[in-house]
Amino acid sequence: MNGASMHTSRVQAFEDRRWSAQDQVPVWRHEAGLNLVMEEPVLDVAGGDGLFLSLLRERRGFAQLTLIDLSPVGVEKASRKGLNAEVVDITKCLPFADNSFGTACALDVLEHLYDPLPTLKEMARVARSLVIVVPNFHYWKDRTQMLLGQVPFECRPERGHIYWFDYYILKDMIALAGLQVEAVDLSGIKRLGPVGNWLARCYPNIFADSFAVRLQKKW
Repeated sequence: MNGASMHTSRVQAFEDRRWSAQDQVPVWRHEAGLNLVMEEPVLDVAGGDGLFLSLLRERRGFAQLTLIDLSPVGVEKASRKGLNAEVVDITKCLPFADNSFGTACALDVLEHLYDPLPTLKEMARVARSLVIVVPNFHYWKDRTQMLLGQVPFECRPERGHIYWFDYYILKDMIALAGLQVEAVDLSGIKRLGPVGNWLARCYPNIFADSFAVRLQKKW
């Protein structure tokens, strides 16, 4: 087994343990995604147990829904929800023709990849629009924990995060993929209400704990 295969096997084992241990519950990334997805068919990349597509079906009435994930455990759970689900290694060419989907989504996925750019480009190849959510690794709370000598929550090994985004890193990757931002949603400090949202808009690299974007191709 070569190095790439060994890595894939480790990641699959990690994801299988995660989906065997618990199911997803709706959180901010799902709500942001529900607001940003405009067009079906929808492809959920690394969608796990299928929660997001189930929410699209229940709340938005979408019917053309496909999920891919490296974990057979996650795919089996999604299939039991009546979703079209398939085991796929998302770091390789996706098994779909160009522009097969109206929207391709990756909610808290890209930060789990050593090199997210090829996957982002593949998503842009198979879909006309993209919805991406990533956590902000430069959030004020994480910065404070680092100063106190603590490991920030998002950087802990059990999270499986290996590519650390901030707003500018995300924007640069979007440009390299030949994409442009059509809509943005930022998760601000919730207990501050409208003030927290205002701070997130003005200073996203400090006061937004996650970024959600809808992307379109430049050409």
